[in-house]
Amino acid sequence: MQIHQVTSDEWRLWRDVRLEALAADPAEFGSTLAREQEYGEDEWRERLEGGLKLVALDPGPVGLVGAMSHPAGLYLYSMWVRDSHRGRGVGEALVKAVLEWAAEHGWKVVRLRVWEDNVPARRLYKRLGFVDSAEPEHMEFVVS
Repeated sequence: MQIHQVTSDEWRLWRDVRLEALAADPAEFGSTLAREQEYGEDEWRERLEGGLKLVALDPGPVGLVGAMSHPAGLYLYSMWVRDSHRGRGVGEALVKAVLEWAAEHGWKVVRLRVWEDNVPARRLYKRLGFVDSAEPEHMEFVVS
């Protein structure tokens, strides 16, 4: 498996994995498949500007995650792994890559939102050092 940083020229790759994620797990995201299917090339390219966008390849795309600037730190979002690859270390590799990038770029805190009933994701984040924050359904990691 390879973790690949997506550039704006690879907008189709990000689009395809993102649309697959929205179709497979629609309740897990703050958007909808119908909304994002309407985006054109310019909107997809714009979404890839700034921050970090990663896709897990095995050999084709099997997961994605994004990270962007937030007032409280780097915000990890859009974490998703294809059902066929869950429990195989893909999510861990994606999150670790975000944490490494955060450290390299001087971020002090990485935050994320995860639903209380998403036990597998919460278990993954806790195993990697995230703790519950004061804000409901949010966790954070202090970068050392």
